[in-house]
Amino acid sequence: MARLCAQACNDKKGEEIKVLDVRETLPILDYFIIASGKNRRHLRSMADEIRRVLREHGRDVPREEGGDDGGRWLLLDLGDAIVHLFDAESREFYDLDGLWADAPVVAMNDGGHKATGS
Repeated sequence: MARLCAQACNDKKGEEIKVLDVRETLPILDYFIIASGKNRRHLRSMADEIRRVLREHGRDVPREEGGDDGGRWLLLDLGDAIVHLFDAESREFYDLDGLWADAPVVAMNDGGHKATGS
């Protein structure tokens, strides 16, 4: 599922896509998916694509947060994974990449994926 979300972001031209395996650190969560977008519309487009892809696989997005700050950050809580979608400034400010730098990065297998650390 984490890879599906990352691929959905990639399909919508998301940037700096990263899947972090946080199972060893957070017992209630398996993965963080982090991606950047250019603007509010771009972030919404990635979130919509994630929802569409998950519906195709019989899943939904039970909770969504963010967007109240002018659309600079969205969080999709999938239960066992959380998707963080940021504009560049918000991603730098919250620095989840730095906070979770010790978490293993999940390699993407499609060769053309823009995920970092793959």
